[in-house]
Amino acid sequence: MLGTTVPRVTRAIENLGIAPLRTATSHRHRRAQVLDPVQLTRLREHLGSTPADAEFGREEMFVLSALNLSPFGLRSARAAASAASVSVTTAAKILPKLVSNGLVTESTRTMLDSGRVTQGIVYEANRTSDEWRSAFADIRSTYLPESTKSAEPKLVPRRFWHLFWNATPSKLPISEHADFIASRMLLSQNPQAVAWAALHLPASSITNTAKLRQVSEHDRAWLKNLARAMSSRDMFNSETR
Repeated sequence: MLGTTVPRVTRAIENLGIAPLRTATSHRHRRAQVLDPVQLTRLREHLGSTPADAEFGREEMFVLSALNLSPFGLRSARAAASAASVSVTTAAKILPKLVSNGLVTESTRTMLDSGRVTQGIVYEANRTSDEWRSAFADIRSTYLPESTKSAEPKLVPRRFWHLFWNATPSKLPISEHADFIASRMLLSQNPQAVAWAALHLPASSITNTAKLRQVSEHDRAWLKNLARAMSSRDMFNSETR
C-alpha cells in the first residue's frame, strides 16, 4: 500500500513507537503484525507513499510530486532533493531521465537572487505533455513524507532579501515580523515572492497587508481573496492533524 519495502516499514514502526496488534496465522505458525487505520495513516505521513502500480519508481514519483507542488519549478537537483525527500545523488540521476521522458523540462534562466542577476538551471513539470497527463493520476496520488512539509522556515529565503532594502532580513524572524514581511513580499510585484508569502505566512498577515492605507483597491481585492483562501487552508490543516 505504501509502495516501499518491508524492512523500511519495520524500521518506521520501531522509530515511531507504533505497537501493532498481533494475531496468529496458520502459515508456518508465524505471528503477523496488524496495523489499524490510524497507525497506517501515521506510517504514510512518515514514509510517504506511491501507487502500487505506478509506472515509475518510488523516488521518481516523489520528485514528480515535488515538481507538481512547485509552480515556479525547482532551481537545482539539490532543491529537488530537498523538496522530494531524496538524496541529492538520487535527484541528480532521476531528473535527466524525467527530462528525456518528456515529463520534466530543463531550462537555463536569468534570475534575480538577493538583488544580483544570476543564471541557473530550473526544472519544471511539463504539464502540457502527453507523458505528464498520462502519469498525472499517479502523481496526484503520491504522498510526500512529512519531513518535506513539516519544517516551517524561520527567516525569509536569501533570494528575497533585496526586497528588504532598509532592514536586515537575517534579524527578522517570521514569528515576530510576519506582517512586515507580508507587506514587502505581497506588494513587491514579484510573483515568486508573492507565491512564497502565500504558502508560508499566516493568513492574518495577508489580511493586514490588505488593510494598509497605501494599498490600491485592485490590490486590496485580490489580497482579501488570497487571505480567505489561505485561511480555509489553515483551518483544513488544523482539522486533519
